[in-house]
Amino acid sequence: MPHIDAVENAHADLGLLAGGLAIITGGASGIGYAIAEAAVDRGLHVVVVDIEADAIQRAVAQLQAEAGSNGVEVFGCEADVSDPASVRNARERIDAQFPGRSISLLCCNAGVGGGGGVLTASEIDWDFVLGVNVKGVAHFVREFVPRMLTQDGPGSVVTTASQDGLCAAQGVYGVSKHACVALTEALHGEVANRLSVHVLCPNVVATNIVTSERNRPARFGGPVESGPTTSVREKIAERFRQMGMPPSRCAEMVFDAISSGVFYILAEAEEDPGYVYLEAETRMRAILDGTRPYRPRSEFIASVFDLRDA
Repeated sequence: MPHIDAVENAHADLGLLAGGLAIITGGASGIGYAIAEAAVDRGLHVVVVDIEADAIQRAVAQLQAEAGSNGVEVFGCEADVSDPASVRNARERIDAQFPGRSISLLCCNAGVGGGGGVLTASEIDWDFVLGVNVKGVAHFVREFVPRMLTQDGPGSVVTTASQDGLCAAQGVYGVSKHACVALTEALHGEVANRLSVHVLCPNVVATNIVTSERNRPARFGGPVESGPTTSVREKIAERFRQMGMPPSRCAEMVFDAISSGVFYILAEAEEDPGYVYLEAETRMRAILDGTRPYRPRSEFIASVFDLRDA
């Protein structure tokens, strides 16, 4: 396989994507919703895929006005990304809603936090976190990318991993995000230059990922309604909302990467410049130097998780 330069992993003229579909998982809130807004602004028809029906309705209603003025359509589609049958059903509904329309952007953004440590996580914890963060990406890639490879128009695939996918991993969540990065790297190699492929690796973002247990399906044990851990999680979630990077900034980075060809999108918080780069560099240096894994300290992230004054 020939070497692929960054510029070849790009659609320099984003206008060429206009008129196609932007299918966005986890699209009803957070980074996914911000990408949906940016896609509408760029003339893409948007499919908001999410597990939360009420959130889908709100997101679609909020996007409708701008979509109308741009001459594009917004379609809501409820799906559980961890369930291949649910994903297959979503594809059938999307195909029926937009027969024959090319897919300009497949954004596998849905993700969950938590899971606990690798020594303490239960089988169900592993299944839940890997089911969404890894297999959820694989399910959508399997259902939509083969079609994208046969279409006439250009297309891009973007996955949302995390800074935790580039640095020394912590817990089940870190394992899942390393796997998401690896999956996206593998996809990039398989599609060569027929599609552009990118992985978003954000720092702390103002989203609801800390409380993603609220959407835990029954087959994975269902949502945790109350308890000491829930209280701590809510406090940390509020810190994310107060201190995290605006999701709109991540969305802009995504479209910048599609235009420039950047594969690894290091979405660093303004309060923490260079930290995601430092994490990746530190991990790779440990590999190359034969030393032990180490995650450098971030004062910003420490302050997000410091609840002494909360």
